[in-house]
Amino acid sequence: MNDPLIEPLTEAVNETLDPLEELNLRLAVAATDIAELRAEVARLDRDLDESRRLNLRAAELLDLVYEHLSGAPGPGTAAPEVEASEIPQRGAGT
Repeated sequence: MNDPLIEPLTEAVNETLDPLEELNLRLAVAATDIAELRAEVARLDRDLDESRRLNLRAAELLDLVYEHLSGAPGPGTAAPEVEASEIPQRGAGT
């Protein structure tokens, strides 16, 4: 495996650099890589926050669907009052 930070950078530029110049060049390359990685981590962090927000919203919507399917009133809503005569009875004709 070729690691550009291990191999001499002078081969890439075809000139002779003193060790201090080569070290500075390696540091510049490393700083650029670090900046790119930080930008990627920031993007991934934003994507993770958005994913969490969407998952919470999906959970809220699923709760609403389950409440609707079960016929239970949602929070803050009163249960409708139904008289016994309005409830269909089994065996009663249509």
